[in-house]
Amino acid sequence: MNHKKSMRIFWLSLFLLVVSGAVIIAVVQYRSHKKEMQNSFTQQANDVQANHLAQPQDAPAIEEEPGTAAASKPQDAKDEPQDIHMQVQPVSGNTTEYRFELKAKDGYLDVYHYHTDNLFFHTGIPYSALTVDQRQELEHGIYFVNEQEMYGYLESCTS
Repeated sequence: MNHKKSMRIFWLSLFLLVVSGAVIIAVVQYRSHKKEMQNSFTQQANDVQANHLAQPQDAPAIEEEPGTAAASKPQDAKDEPQDIHMQVQPVSGNTTEYRFELKAKDGYLDVYHYHTDNLFFHTGIPYSALTVDQRQELEHGIYFVNEQEMYGYLESCTS
């Protein structure tokens, strides 16, 4: 009788030891993955900031039609872009790797993987809710390096 009880305790202890080991391994892997993701987002944010800072401040001004709001505003080298989340389509030689592209389809804004027809997600934001400036930006193309930029821009569209 005593032998059976000892065996039960042994097997129960062994089972608990194996389960706790598996849990510890899973937690360590989860934390490691989470830390890698945070480092990845931080690196992407630093890359975007470095890319923005590396662009020449005295780039030639875009010609606007007379009478538009942008044409009446004097260009100054110290002006900051009004919307840092919006990215225009890259010119050749630009090393920025865009991941997402905003498009209007069937009267709504949708996010696609960059230069593909693979839908990332449907925003539910109607195209008619956009301002005239936002519609013009969309015609030129709005591209995002990461999800943080994309969600920030979409939040600005809905406010």
